[in-house]
Amino acid sequence: LPAAAQEEMEEVVAMLTEAAAQGHVEARAYLAAIYAFGEAVAQDDGRAFELYRQAAQQGRASSQYNLGVMYQDGRGCEQSHERAVEWWTKAADQEDADAQCQLGTAYQEGRGVPQSYERAAELYKLSAAQGHAKATNSLGICHSNGWGVNHSYAEARRLYELAVARGETKAAPGYLQIINDFIQQDCPLLGQRVVLRGLTTATLIGTRGTAIDFGFSERNPTTGNWFTASG
Repeated sequence: LPAAAQEEMEEVVAMLTEAAAQGHVEARAYLAAIYAFGEAVAQDDGRAFELYRQAAQQGRASSQYNLGVMYQDGRGCEQSHERAVEWWTKAADQEDADAQCQLGTAYQEGRGVPQSYERAAELYKLSAAQGHAKATNSLGICHSNGWGVNHSYAEARRLYELAVARGETKAAPGYLQIINDFIQQDCPLLGQRVVLRGLTTATLIGTRGTAIDFGFSERNPTTGNWFTASG
């Protein structure tokens, strides 16, 4: 930083340090981030962890989330997925979207908790409902694979597109391309006008409509492959 900016930041750190010592939760949270990223001070994971812990114990949801991240990465503390989940759960209970998404990933991968696609999808839905781009993409992955939700190419594509619109540019564009390739290969009529033929229900034969979805409903018990189902 330029000398003037450095001097100004040092004054800010001094004021935050004084406020944090007096128990001000916001000061503790901001000061923790400064030490975590080394802004105008020497980067110090131990100091950041302690400040996040103090703010988290005071009930600040974002600090509970950040404390969980510190435990996950073993920064300033002994690494522990279980403790990470403990704090993400507290933050998620306060509707923190970052924590809901991160906790969803923990359940999806079985890190610190028993693996559960159903619980992961529930948490992704909660986070995505708040506009969280990464959670939106993760929920799309769930629908693409049938993890804890209906297997639906159409819903997966919608969610990938929404994730991109929300700014998830790291993974969502690739997943969107993959799902579009699957749709082109397995269900090229998705979204097209179709006429039903060869059905066992006579009253439906000749019915016209739009192919609205494509997915898989059950596995072949012999091969383990998915049986296709469309609607």
